[in-house]
Amino acid sequence: MLKAYYIFLLFVMVSLAPPRAVADTKTTSSSVATEQLTDAHQLIAEKNWPQALAALRAIVDAKSFASLPDDFRYKALQIAGGVATYHGPPKQGYQYLGRVIAMPQADYGDWLERLRLADQLGIDADSVIALTAMMQRWPDRTMKLDSDFILKIANEAKSLPSHGALPLLQALYAAHWKLQWDLEPSSLWRDLTLLLLEKNQLAAANDVAGHVTDSYVLIAMRSDRRFDAVVAANAAQFDIPTASEREFQSFQAAAEKSPQSLALKSWVVESLLRQRHYEGALAAADSTLLDIQSTNSPTQLFSDYEETRSWFLNQRSIALQRVGRWDEAVEQMAAASLLNEKYSGNVDQLTNLGYLYCELGRPEEALAAIGRMAAATSPYGAMLVEAVRVDAAYQLGDSKQVERSLQYLRAHHTDAPGVYVDALIIVNQLDRAARELVADLNNAAARQYALLSVQAFAPTPGTPRDADEEARRRAVIARPDVQAAIRKVGRVESYALEAE
Repeated sequence: MLKAYYIFLLFVMVSLAPPRAVADTKTTSSSVATEQLTDAHQLIAEKNWPQALAALRAIVDAKSFASLPDDFRYKALQIAGGVATYHGPPKQGYQYLGRVIAMPQADYGDWLERLRLADQLGIDADSVIALTAMMQRWPDRTMKLDSDFILKIANEAKSLPSHGALPLLQALYAAHWKLQWDLEPSSLWRDLTLLLLEKNQLAAANDVAGHVTDSYVLIAMRSDRRFDAVVAANAAQFDIPTASEREFQSFQAAAEKSPQSLALKSWVVESLLRQRHYEGALAAADSTLLDIQSTNSPTQLFSDYEETRSWFLNQRSIALQRVGRWDEAVEQMAAASLLNEKYSGNVDQLTNLGYLYCELGRPEEALAAIGRMAAATSPYGAMLVEAVRVDAAYQLGDSKQVERSLQYLRAHHTDAPGVYVDALIIVNQLDRAARELVADLNNAAARQYALLSVQAFAPTPGTPRDADEEARRRAVIARPDVQAAIRKVGRVESYALEAE
């Protein structure tokens, strides 16, 4: 993501003359500073990055720099930020960019570079501030950023103290931001609704809640007493059978409108799985697979084929599992695990293959699957991998590995709410599972996930191990202390959908 000023750095005038010596002074005059900047241009043209950065430092660190013309200071800081970011210490470039965006000349490109570098350096608070400012000032341009990137920053905002996510979520909502194919980011609007309710802005909260469309987000909101006012005011929106069908129809319509999207075909399959239309889900997946197999150029058939095919095969494997065709399901998930995902090597399908092997009582193969993982995992992905490891270790009687994995899952449980509780249920440590579930219910940040996990969803076809695990889960939920914790913050209802 190169900015205009950095491109300028690479194409400034090129001269064969040797660079002038860099002035070593802290009190440069305007004319000397201009001469130094010319020297820096020459050094940049020759790709002499260390001396170019030294020249730029001499300019911007001089005591007299503050008295130089604003346009000159803006240009010098802009160039220094680019050189330091791409050819020097990124943290120094970040400091220079911070000074750039504080100036009135700062444009969209400056803020974009600041956002990119804040994300690269893991400075979440500044990433949120930058994206918020960009969405407020340049909504049309900012909405063209990759939707996954925006979602990442928005989710990071949740960890900020004192309603730190509110300005960003309000800016996104005011800009009518949506995911690709005009789909609503339901989880973000859920979070915004809650923040507005906490500020007693009921009318605004009702308006935002009307844009939540994901069935499971709606269920989680219905189950949570904090949302009672908006649920009551938006009864039609929170009618789950209607919402589920509406969600399916939106995916179907989007797929028909964009027939070259394999991702939308996959969403249709997933929506059918959610509604337990298993034969229909498999038929839809098989129809798409036949289209793929009937052409020598699937990339011409589907514009997103390369980045989506592993997920599509993943969904077909789940459909095969639901109709009891387990050998074919394993074969399909194994094939999916050999393909790269959207951004890099495969993590999701190797993890899911590991889960599938565990379901089938094949722990050695589960460990072999996650052992093939070469790409880096996100914090969330690392939790899922560890969940596979603890399941396999439990089946193999490796108590030491079980406890090591549980320690990891407990230490990082905020990275993937609910995974630690699931792992405790898998290894039959039900007392600990109940305590952790109660703690999650009492934790405002984890409550939505905890409440969703205790709802009475329709049974999902599975293996004998799946049935045993579900029985233990229901036993944990039925405990008096868990029931009391649920009643205190929410409620349990029944739904004719698969558990998420």
